[in-house]
Amino acid sequence: MNELIVANVNKYANMLAEKKYLQSGYIAVREEDGIVITRPRINYSDVKEEDLTFVNDKNIETLEGNFRAAAVILFCAIRQDKEANAAAIVDSDSTVEFSKKRKTLMPILDDMAQVCGVSIKCAQKNVASDVVAALSGQRNCCLLPEAGAVVTGRTLDEVFTATLVLDKACNAEILAEKKGGTQHMSAVAALLEHVVFKLKYSKTNQKQQKAAESGEKEQKEERATAVVTDEEKKVAQDIKDAGVRLLEENLVQGTWGNIAVKLDDQYMLATPSGIDYVMLKPEQMAKVNMETLEWTGTNKATSEKGIHAILLKGDKNITATIHTHPFYGCILAAMGKAMPVPEKYQDVLGKEIPCAKAALPGTSGLVKNVAAAIGDAPACFMAHHGVMVRGKDLQDALNICRALEEACRDYLAE
Repeated sequence: MNELIVANVNKYANMLAEKKYLQSGYIAVREEDGIVITRPRINYSDVKEEDLTFVNDKNIETLEGNFRAAAVILFCAIRQDKEANAAAIVDSDSTVEFSKKRKTLMPILDDMAQVCGVSIKCAQKNVASDVVAALSGQRNCCLLPEAGAVVTGRTLDEVFTATLVLDKACNAEILAEKKGGTQHMSAVAALLEHVVFKLKYSKTNQKQQKAAESGEKEQKEERATAVVTDEEKKVAQDIKDAGVRLLEENLVQGTWGNIAVKLDDQYMLATPSGIDYVMLKPEQMAKVNMETLEWTGTNKATSEKGIHAILLKGDKNITATIHTHPFYGCILAAMGKAMPVPEKYQDVLGKEIPCAKAALPGTSGLVKNVAAAIGDAPACFMAHHGVMVRGKDLQDALNICRALEEACRDYLAE
């Protein structure tokens, strides 16, 4: 068996199991005319070649019981989408709990619409034909009644990211219920975001991930770096390190979220669009003119550069801004309203965190909405989107991100 397949499945099975998104489920990857799938009752933290089996339409009937059912579902889920190269049956506690409702999970967050699809339907039964039907129509995920969900992706990394986002959305619906519930995105906005994500935003990252998972060398267009001076190199490394911490702490997932640091009164250094923080190199940061939003560098600046620029220009004491998609913060963003801050966090966050009105990501409308909503607060929610934070320096902004996530958790538990 291909050693790279074994290594990749081991890596992502370990990551999913560590976060308890994969407890008794399965992972599969496309291979020639079939799939390679994990066997039942294996150690997800140490997947070996003997824990995997190759399945195609010639031998799938020889499998037995639940393993055969899972193999048929994942085989059909991958084969029904020519772009899908990986799939998983995931079973986090919240995903299983929501799947018991046997209803469609409507789009409540931008990242859900982008990576999971226009909505997440629940299959009528846990059989391949119903799963394929539920995945049709711009969807990468479907719920399995009382059993979790099926998640597909162009790469294992995309399956992992979609699983995190799916779990977050299920939790949002469950935890927000006693606080008045979530607000749904419009179907048109969800479709637009999913198509743009597939065709444009995720293109760079998925090319990198596919090359990494297949062992191929990625073809890159050479551009000159904008990170030149010693100060710029230090700031770029600090941004890279902060991004990795955000990813490790589940304050962002995949390629979402972005960071900017003010260099002087005219320029800021910002993360580029569509590259996750692990693969991101410091020299790939974009240098952005805060007035014109023109950028230089090896990669296009984040689409949210306008928000970072207006916040950094607006206060001489603010030098760092961070946009995150945190677990609990996004639940508040899905609720679409301001949050009264629990008393123990008011020294850092103030008495209330406002919520900006919804607008499509990367648009001037979202810039205006955030600028209008944030006032004197250190952060604000962006309806259906995430969180925007500002600080006197990068470490201060990181501390505010963490404090806000803890405050959101405590507020939802009240």
